Amino acid sequence: MARKDIQFFGSVDRKGKVDSGKVTSAYPAWYFTTHLEDLKEGIDRKHRAIQRGEIPASELDLAKIALKKETERYENIMMSRPKLDGKDVDDLAKVYKELEKDIQDSLFTRSDMKKGLVDVHEEARRMSEPIINVGGNVELLREMGVNIPKEHKMVSRNQASKAYKILGKLLGENTNVERLRRDYATGTHRQEIPLEELR
Repeated sequence: MARKDIQFFGSVDRKGKVDSGKVTSAYPAWYFTTHLEDLKEGIDRKHRAIQRGEIPASELDLAKIALKKETERYENIMMSRPKLDGKDVDDLAKVYKELEKDIQDSLFTRSDMKKGLVDVHEEARRMSEPIINVGGNVELLREMGVNIPKEHKMVSRNQASKAYKILGKLLGENTNVERLRRDYATGTHRQEIPLEELR
């Protein structure tokens, strides 16, 4: 059974920007690495501009306030990322692998998708209705913002995918659900190779 005391959403993701506030975002702020890299780059750029005296004196106070605000936001996001010990990593990796298999089993093959052999109603049902049993990991998924009714242990593929992505990002693993889709011929995902690369 996975740990339930890991907090995936920090104060930056909550109403009033406090730890006790209700979660207001679908994914934790630390999940968006590209945004974080852009934020850090902007902070560094502003810092250098101030240090080099490139900001006009009339705008310097505002620039320093903006820099302080962005730096605090960046630091708060980085602090909100869960700190995992070895046991946490092992527990979460196990849940990640279980979700990976369950999601993969619920996906139609790539070949069937391309050939138009997929029942769109069944695909929609799998995406939105509870079809995956998460067993003893209900509380863990709730901590990841997955809405699971009381006394229930089943989630939809979309809900399982959300947890899979968050865990994948935290563990440094795959977060692309589409990569789990099997290919009819090989049983696994097979990248299409352009004809010109085969010559």
